[in-house]
Amino acid sequence: MDTMEQSDEELMKAYQEGEEEAMSVIFRRYQKKIFNFALRFLGHRADAEDATADVFLSLMKSGTSYQPEAKFSTWLYTIARNACISRLRRRKNIFSLSFKKASEENSEWEIPDIKTPDEEAHQKDVAMQIKNAIQNLPVSQKETLILRGYHALSYEEISKITGHTLENVKVLIFRAREQLRQDLGSLLQEVQS
Repeated sequence: MDTMEQSDEELMKAYQEGEEEAMSVIFRRYQKKIFNFALRFLGHRADAEDATADVFLSLMKSGTSYQPEAKFSTWLYTIARNACISRLRRRKNIFSLSFKKASEENSEWEIPDIKTPDEEAHQKDVAMQIKNAIQNLPVSQKETLILRGYHALSYEEISKITGHTLENVKVLIFRAREQLRQDLGSLLQEVQS
């Protein structure tokens, strides 16, 4: 079977059996997703690049211990989460989160393209308000919101990645959304007008 057609779990098994190309395929599949997760979590490109490198180095080192008990992507996001938290602890300063460009897949936080200079300035102001509101969320709320909103992971996957119970994940996301509604209330009213 062509390595590009193999499941992630099959690729990890092939890697464990010494097939180096399998890790290259996994890297190509997940590098952008892990980088985007790290960038949104850390808010700083250099840190996100370093965290992404850490994730794949860790994957290569611990790949032989991977047991397909959980979905591979869940396991990989857990490694990415831990790498990001390690970076946050080292840095001890949380920067604003990045947002998707309009060309990327839809997101409830995406801001549409605006043409005039006044509208463009307003768009930047709105984006900054949203970034600041998300930045001010507690880390546990922010990470669950990012995993759900930007990476469309299920509550179960988020629970496995973060180590929170399923109910706690739902509560964290609910509280994060409620806090954002509260913090961005005037902005939401403006958009609805």
